[in-house]
Amino acid sequence: MVIRRNQPGSVVHRFPFFYGWIIVLGAFLGSFAGGGMQSFTFSVFIKPISESMGWSRGVLVGALTMRTLVSAVLAPFFGVYVDRRGPRIIMVVSAVAGGVACLVLTQVNHLWQFYTAFILVGLAGGAGAGGVVANATVLKWFIRLRGRATAFGTMGNTAAGAILAPTVGFIILTFGWRSGWLLMAAIFLFLLLPVATLMIRSPEDVGLLPDGAKTQDEVEATIWRRSGGTVEQSWTLREALRTRAMWVLAVSMMVGGVGVGSVVVHEYSYIRDMDFPVSVAVAVVSAHAIAASAGRLVWGFLVEKFPVRYCITALFSGSAAGLAILLSATSVPVLFVFAISYGINVGGFQVLTNVAWADYFGREFVGTIRGALTPFTTGASALGPVLVGFTYDFTGTLFPAFVVLLAMFLIAAALVLLAKPPVKE
Repeated sequence: MVIRRNQPGSVVHRFPFFYGWIIVLGAFLGSFAGGGMQSFTFSVFIKPISESMGWSRGVLVGALTMRTLVSAVLAPFFGVYVDRRGPRIIMVVSAVAGGVACLVLTQVNHLWQFYTAFILVGLAGGAGAGGVVANATVLKWFIRLRGRATAFGTMGNTAAGAILAPTVGFIILTFGWRSGWLLMAAIFLFLLLPVATLMIRSPEDVGLLPDGAKTQDEVEATIWRRSGGTVEQSWTLREALRTRAMWVLAVSMMVGGVGVGSVVVHEYSYIRDMDFPVSVAVAVVSAHAIAASAGRLVWGFLVEKFPVRYCITALFSGSAAGLAILLSATSVPVLFVFAISYGINVGGFQVLTNVAWADYFGREFVGTIRGALTPFTTGASALGPVLVGFTYDFTGTLFPAFVVLLAMFLIAAALVLLAKPPVKE
């Protein structure tokens, strides 16, 4: 990358710390706000909205799937845009759209209105604030500290589960589910929006170097150590698509991602269906979120020491073991063992999958490459929760669906071992 000095650089250089951590903060807040529209926090909304509006769980999760699929379709365009022009405009629009969508959700009375709100988030913010745009930008700012920076940047989603899920649960019990969306609107508009205006494409754009390095030699030495004795290779999308590693990584992420996306959405309902009280279900979800936050840091540091494909294999294997504990749980202590063991493992999924693209194919086109594959990887993850929801609607239990997810984790663990890093001729 060519170092360019532009107007923002005069401000950036006055920060008492490396400006890349502001980029990480933006990614964190994006995934924190987005976490209220999916995963942990959305799972708290499912049961009260279903009972209040008379909508089935499968139909409700369908709105979440629609949001994710719309985001996945836009991800290739967002990826190209962030590589060329940076994340600022997309993230500002994402913050405004998310706030408006949450305000709309406080007033919905019909299913089409509910779906429209989630489509709005998908159109403007799903892949932007906490997805391809923010994460690809973090990858551009870090090499040596890429693992931990990605961990902190993606930790917002799990922090949403630890903080927002119990908070929203309390608000729903006290004031009703519509009030829970007001809190989410405030997070988009008053936390994410201000930081979104500070986002910058890459350190070279403002006369800096990755990780806050002082010289280009220092950067090249870091790349040499991480790659096992080669210089940094930036692959274009066309070049990457010709490699076996690209497709093996993508397939393994699709297969394993189905479980990652499905368990977190339905675990609250699974625990409630076993006749455990709301307080226990919320506590387990929160414990899962806290463990996942810690897990992101664990995997973030580990991937700076060990090859990313070995880390992903260990993650999928540990996730399968954690899900097996949930399927055998009959008491509250066992539920918390599941929450901790599964959370620590699955928490590293976003960290490792993001790092993999940059480690394998370089920084320069990482947004384009990641964005091009997002419709496939995210699409598979989006379909999982709705299929699991409809399985419950037809069978009255989530158990068989969770057994299938466990098997998919093990298949993904075996697949990713075949993804040897490509070497450019």
